[in-house]
Amino acid sequence: MNPLRRSYEARVLVVPLGAGGAKVTDELVTMGVEGVQVLAAPDPVAALTKPIGEGAWQPPSPASTTQVTESADMVVLVGHDLSDVPEDVVREVCTAAREGGDLIAAVLVAPENWQQPAGTTAMVTLRQEVDMLVEVRGPKLLAALLDVLRGGARAEDYPELAEAATR
Repeated sequence: MNPLRRSYEARVLVVPLGAGGAKVTDELVTMGVEGVQVLAAPDPVAALTKPIGEGAWQPPSPASTTQVTESADMVVLVGHDLSDVPEDVVREVCTAAREGGDLIAAVLVAPENWQQPAGTTAMVTLRQEVDMLVEVRGPKLLAALLDVLRGGARAEDYPELAEAATR
């Protein structure tokens, strides 16, 4: 548990979109991200997840992609090559997240191929399905966003942070 977090830490599910999204997601480990689950292999019966760092929440297992998604508080779709986005996975995950009342974000890290036909349709699908679509230049900004989504500083443990926040 990060000592700079509030008492509640959101259960964040990261969903890599294609090979480029998976590569970016793998880089999160070296950036100190921890406590999130990655949907490593979507499946209608037995989806596979993998934790990043210590203290990651545990989704139900065995569980379908829909059940794993429903157990999260927030879903962050991560893409890079828009021509490689599995639109069926996007729709399935987003439908389950919406039904569970979850925040759904898509983060495009240095996106490529958005002007190609497959990339264009993927962009349309993402815009229709997510609550928030963000483009960042590199994985460090994705790591920072995930940290913010999980929670904030504990005022009782770090009074100087609480004091700075009220100025």
